[in-house]
Amino acid sequence: MRDPDNQKMSRRPRPRLAPMQPRTASNPGTRVGEQRPKIRGRPFRPGNPGRPPGSKNRVTRLVEQMVSGDAEALGQKMIELAKQGNVRCLEYCLDRLLPKRSGRPLDLQLPSINGVHDVRAAMAAITTAVNNGDVTAEEAAHLVRWFEAYAQIITTHDILVRLEALESEAKESEDDSSPSKKYEILECK
Repeated sequence: MRDPDNQKMSRRPRPRLAPMQPRTASNPGTRVGEQRPKIRGRPFRPGNPGRPPGSKNRVTRLVEQMVSGDAEALGQKMIELAKQGNVRCLEYCLDRLLPKRSGRPLDLQLPSINGVHDVRAAMAAITTAVNNGDVTAEEAAHLVRWFEAYAQIITTHDILVRLEALESEAKESEDDSSPSKKYEILECK
């Protein structure tokens, strides 16, 4: 609306809304301090645990009984229809009989890894395979993580062997330095 005296747009006053009460994050339908009453499903009698886990619906049991004798014939018919070009049957057969693989075996020659220094050569082989297009970058990332874990295992084992060797040397040196030998060392000085 234009004010003829001012030639400026005047705004309509906005209606005032009631102040909102804060809501809790765990229960957005309740106000702070309030608790909703617990609503249960159809209540059972005391001592009745309800439906046993793993039990099937009545309809599911009926369908299984109807199909139980003809399962092989139905499967053969599904394959026959898929061969004739029925796209839905073909899709079903491929999904059920040949499920999607989560990974593929890699034909990749890697050097034997006996120590942490051998991991470098294996990483170079993976890089070459990625550059040649034999391995995807995602597959290479999985292999690199595998080699990193392998290198950590080898490093931990090497540290453990060295620690055991140092402890055995320290134990032997303690055995050699009996109190009488320590006394002899002090007399010589």
